[in-house]
Amino acid sequence: MASSATFAILLVIAIAVQSARGGQLACEELPPDVCAFAVSSAGRRCVLERTPEGAHRCQTSAVSGARGLAGWVETDACVRACGVDRAALGLPVASAAAEDRRSFRALCSSACRDGCPNVVHLYATVAAAEGMSLPALCEAQNRAGNRRMMTGMAPLGAPVAAPEAAEAPCEE
Repeated sequence: MASSATFAILLVIAIAVQSARGGQLACEELPPDVCAFAVSSAGRRCVLERTPEGAHRCQTSAVSGARGLAGWVETDACVRACGVDRAALGLPVASAAAEDRRSFRALCSSACRDGCPNVVHLYATVAAAEGMSLPALCEAQNRAGNRRMMTGMAPLGAPVAAPEAAEAPCEE
């Protein structure tokens, strides 16, 4: 994870890019370090991808961001509070997040749920695409405490192809 000073510099660059385009934020113009958990001005989620040469680039996905969050670049505080990884490639897998108990606790925490609607909406959307409900998973996680909820899943942030039309409201 980048230091606070590095993140601040990258955020300034992202805002400058947005200002230079007349207030329009395009995923393809974001630096890779601020790409994940950003939403373009068109309301589409930005995803970090690896080029054939091995470099990282920011791309626009087919997945919509939450209403009212167009032009959004997620804060470092929310990335920490929700236990997510800004360097993860592609979109997250909600079931994998449920398997990583420590990260899942952070995602279900009140700090994340109440203060980071962009991250919560993303995970609720991908959970819905996987046939699950994020609020139900969080409730089950809270009831289960430290017991293992699911087995055989990939680690938090494992990439998955973007669902085509998985627009689900963020329930709390």
